[in-house]
Amino acid sequence: MLPELLLMVSLSLDPDPVTAALARFDQVNAYQLTLRSQGSRGEEVLHYTYQQPGFVRMDMVKPYRGAVLIYDPHEHEVRLWPFGGPGRRAGLTLSPSNRLVRSSRGHRVDESDVGTLLRSVQRLQQHGELRQLGEATVGSHSVHHLVVEGKEGQTVGEVARFELWLDDQTLFPRKVISYDRHGDRIETVMMEDIVIDPVLSRDVFSP
Repeated sequence: MLPELLLMVSLSLDPDPVTAALARFDQVNAYQLTLRSQGSRGEEVLHYTYQQPGFVRMDMVKPYRGAVLIYDPHEHEVRLWPFGGPGRRAGLTLSPSNRLVRSSRGHRVDESDVGTLLRSVQRLQQHGELRQLGEATVGSHSVHHLVVEGKEGQTVGEVARFELWLDDQTLFPRKVISYDRHGDRIETVMMEDIVIDPVLSRDVFSP
């Protein structure tokens, strides 16, 4: 019990939780979650699986229910099954930059993992400031609430401010909101049903 309490205290007092979260992510071999993204172009829902050194599988729920994408970092290509997963129909082989496999906001499948997100937050922090807003909850989970905002004129892409809720025990993001330089919300992302280092079947990333 005491080690767990000490761990929670150390996380709550960490002066740079973004760097700490990245260090934690680098120790993760794989993860799975349900991702819900809400922006001006509507809602996207998908089941997401990641494995080092960058394998990604997306099983779409909304808006393109049944579509499956698999990214292979060794081949640097995406396989797309628009109407059903591998084994049912022949898939398309596409570049990660192809608009058919980019999100409604232009996000690439090969830049969709939590590590990429945290590195973007860290880049903005290097040209701005981090404010820790204390403990909060997302659903039934205790989280560490913080804001990273660039100095005037500083952005990462179109993002000038990130608001994050990091899990108290794992520092894995559970919710992220991005804002543009005018203070308008760009996107809200919820990460649910998170499983870190799950046992994955051998064919989960197979075409």
